[in-house]
Amino acid sequence: MKVELSTVAKPRDGSRTVIESKVSPAFRGEGDTDYICGGCGSLIAEKVRSGQIRNIVVRCPKCEQYNEFP
Repeated sequence: MKVELSTVAKPRDGSRTVIESKVSPAFRGEGDTDYICGGCGSLIAEKVRSGQIRNIVVRCPKCEQYNEFP
């Protein structure tokens, strides 16, 4: 299953956990869900379990937009 993440403005320093990824995907797992950037569609998390990654923001290495995990 593919899930498109929501893009958000850059969080204020210290307000959220932010991963500034240099590679795509930022996360790899053994689940059945791929999370893609809401800005450009790049793969942010590959084969993770739904809900495994929560309440963090990941900066897309391709388009540099910030993506929020639910």
